[in-house]
Amino acid sequence: MTASIAQPSTEGRRGPSAAAALAVGLVVAVVVTVLTVVGVTFVALAIAFPIAVPIAAAYHLPVSTADAALAEQFAALWWAFAALAVASFGAAAVVAVKAIGFLSPTPRD
Repeated sequence: MTASIAQPSTEGRRGPSAAAALAVGLVVAVVVTVLTVVGVTFVALAIAFPIAVPIAAAYHLPVSTADAALAEQFAALWWAFAALAVASFGAAAVVAVKAIGFLSPTPRD
């Protein structure tokens, strides 16, 4: 009687092909860059709207009443811009982590 023992694979771990890794890497780089720029933009909006009217007044710049009212309305929504910035940075981090997981070698089945 013979017993068959499963031999571990000597080939090690395999990841995606080089072309797939390059394509995924380029797409991830673009997506992370865009999400980071969007996040920085939302942070800038959260900061800019509350200080826009006082700075314009300090430098004696002409600002229409409608523009000042719009800036004051958006200034009250600073928390929304901050939340969108956090969400954008979080999405960029999730995309990067998922890409690393996809590109990392995985054990063979």
